[in-house]
Amino acid sequence: MRLFEATHVFRHDWDTVSLASWRKYPNDKTPHVRHVEVLNQEVDPETGVLRTERLIMVKQNVPTLLKKLFGGDMSYVLEFSEVDPRKKSMVLQSQNMTFSNVLSVGEYILYQPDPDNRAHTQFVQSAQLKASSALCRFANKVEDMCWNRFKDNAHIGKLGLEQVVSTILAERQALLMTQNVE
Repeated sequence: MRLFEATHVFRHDWDTVSLASWRKYPNDKTPHVRHVEVLNQEVDPETGVLRTERLIMVKQNVPTLLKKLFGGDMSYVLEFSEVDPRKKSMVLQSQNMTFSNVLSVGEYILYQPDPDNRAHTQFVQSAQLKASSALCRFANKVEDMCWNRFKDNAHIGKLGLEQVVSTILAERQALLMTQNVE
């Protein structure tokens, strides 16, 4: 089993970063994410907490032999999220559905105001990658390869989120300019 952990501070407020998280896909930085489908969404009327369940379709870059063995290169990830606007907390938990009998990948993400600067947003990410024991001596190699890919994708994902934040800030600026003209 391999663990991945990362922490990052976005130099933007929580409202902007959490909005950007919802708008992250599609994004030219993460072309492997092909589609996101909202399966269920509800707001708790007493707490204001938004709970969402999404299915994410991902095109994997896998060798031809594995495509033939497993029937393709598309995989599905189930994501559960909880956004608490009062606490300014956004938690996402995801688990791969495809190939999970070969490799299980569980991810946890938290967005919250940075404790050192409340005008910024702290991003905490952790993932657990576990190859099936059926892979015998190859399990460690599979976990290592997937951990490296996960690490690369995590970095690219942060760049993609920054790109979406820039788009949101530009839209806000354009809206303010339009309102000032009127």
